[in-house]
Parts: sequence; structure tokens; C-alpha cells
Amino acid sequence: MKRAAMGMSLMCLAMLARAEMAVLDAEVLEASRAVEVPGAAASRIRFLVLHHKHAKDQARLSDWLRRHDGAQVEFRTQDGEAYAAVLHRLKHCFGRGLLFYSEPVDFKQKDVIEIRFEIRQ
Repeated sequence: MKRAAMGMSLMCLAMLARAEMAVLDAEVLEASRAVEVPGAAASRIRFLVLHHKHAKDQARLSDWLRRHDGAQVEFRTQDGEAYAAVLHRLKHCFGRGLLFYSEPVDFKQKDVIEIRFEIRQ
């Protein structure tokens, strides 16, 4: 199962690499530990709540979340490692996103990650 999840992550990253990308820093507001999901291809998922790190990125992130809720993105940790994820809009929390991923990466409040997302019209 782990091999299938890794293959899916690599395929998502390859698709993102071919598109026109926007990049911004996001700050972790809250993060989960691994959650077991019975019957899922990746047996554990993780999620975190994020928002823009820099005020100049607030409108861009908010607009992208409204137009691309549930889209695949790439995020990079401070050590430069890239991971595939899905970013959802939190409708009741202006400018906040909910990032789902399956890799064993742990975060704490105030960590900064780089989000790369495809620009579509």
C-alpha cells in the first residue's frame, strides 16, 4: 500500500510540474497526527489548517481557494522536501485552507511551508 501511495504522490507532483505554478508561503495554524482511514489506499492521512504567511499573499490565496477548492497542490517543508496534497477551502474561515496529505510529516503551530499551486483560468 505504501508503494501505491508513493506512486500516486509522484504522479501528482509530475502533473503539477508541467503547469504554470504560483508559489506562496503559508503558516500552519493547527496540524493533526496520523489518522487511520479504514479501506483507504493510504492507510493514514494527516491534515493541517493553514493561512497565508505574508499579508501580500492573503488575497491571492483566498481567491485561489474560492476557485479551486479540493485541488491537488504541492507543498515543501523548510528542508526543501516536496509532497503532494489536496487543499480545501474552509468556507467559514476566511482565507484558511485545509491541507490533506499522507506522508509522515509532522508540523506544529507557526511552522511555515511553501505551497505550489496550478494557475487555471
